[in-house]
Amino acid sequence: MVIKMNLFALRSSKKKKASRPTGCFQSIVIFSIFLLPFIYPSPPNAVENEPGDISIEHDDGLADIVDPFDSTCYDWKGNVIPCVFKRPYAELLFDKPLPDPRFIDNQDGTVTDNLTGLIWLKNTNCFGMMDRESANLAVKRLKDGDCGPDPALRLSDGSSAGDWRLPTMSELCTLIDFSRRDPALPHGHLFSTVPPGYHWSATTLEHHSGLAWIVYFASGTTCYEDVTNQAGHILPVRKPLE
Repeated sequence: MVIKMNLFALRSSKKKKASRPTGCFQSIVIFSIFLLPFIYPSPPNAVENEPGDISIEHDDGLADIVDPFDSTCYDWKGNVIPCVFKRPYAELLFDKPLPDPRFIDNQDGTVTDNLTGLIWLKNTNCFGMMDRESANLAVKRLKDGDCGPDPALRLSDGSSAGDWRLPTMSELCTLIDFSRRDPALPHGHLFSTVPPGYHWSATTLEHHSGLAWIVYFASGTTCYEDVTNQAGHILPVRKPLE
């Protein structure tokens, strides 16, 4: 199977500010490997716009692109991370054991992550594809009674408009599991069928507010996209209601 992935070859760990990026670097790679969010020379900085912060195997197909055993790997925020990693990304983000079970179906259209305490919308297909501003507005309007007609997915949590928001990139990354594919979500995640494509985050690039960070849950790949692109999906999140 061949798939487009985002690879950034690294030859220096020194960061530097760049001119406006035009998008992610795309490379064709044999999909027999588990890729980290990024392997790149100068990780773009990010700004968390909303509250709530909370592996590669050797493959000859990569020989002309990047040698993961002769590189330094970064996450989306520019932190150095292992180049060989086939586990839940949350293991790198939290210095504590992952709870078991990690996720709880609240039987009201929501899923609670026992690791972060965050509550996620269970219905990943409640919204269609839209640009980031429209996605942000749609999430803010989300409330009890939405996301029907399936009663197992319809929201019945007592939430009101304004309780939900777009997740930050940090929050989205806690859901990535590099040991899994289609989707690259942790075992027992309880979400409905994840649509193909990418999901918007609330996080923009520090020096390029017209670009927002995104996650492809099919592969766990992270990237960034022009906020006007009408192709992003939404996975709303909220904190427990008071």
